[in-house]
Amino acid sequence: MLDPGKSQPSQAKKHDFINITAPILLVDDDEDDHAIFNEICVDLGVGDRIHICHTGFELLDFLKNESISPFIIFCDINMPQLDGLQLRALINQDEHLRRKSIPFIFFSTSASEDQVKLAYDLTVQGFFLKGNTYEETKKRFERILHYWNDCQHP
Repeated sequence: MLDPGKSQPSQAKKHDFINITAPILLVDDDEDDHAIFNEICVDLGVGDRIHICHTGFELLDFLKNESISPFIIFCDINMPQLDGLQLRALINQDEHLRRKSIPFIFFSTSASEDQVKLAYDLTVQGFFLKGNTYEETKKRFERILHYWNDCQHP
């Protein structure tokens, strides 16, 4: 507990305290977004943790074949072949993957009201729109990482 009578050390940048050792998974078919999220992770000190999957099928293969449980999954909702909602439904249908309790966050450029409702029906842990600028996107991403870093979950 902070003692208001004592001076407190100056607050360091938030990302100095992110202690993530497991992979941060990004599922997105857009190469430009890959570059942006790589840069954001480097800026936040977790650049060595990002693992990019270009498709939902690639994510499913990763989850089924890796022994390490990911820290979090960030998923775009609008992707060809297998969109984010279909991907989330497949994860929910697989008992092994569902029991891993990996936080699943939609992080998308746009979304309809119906997509957001369906996402929460599929028990996602969050639905966020990417920011209009790099800094907005970075701040949003950083807040999500901090929340899940502090959160107790299986």
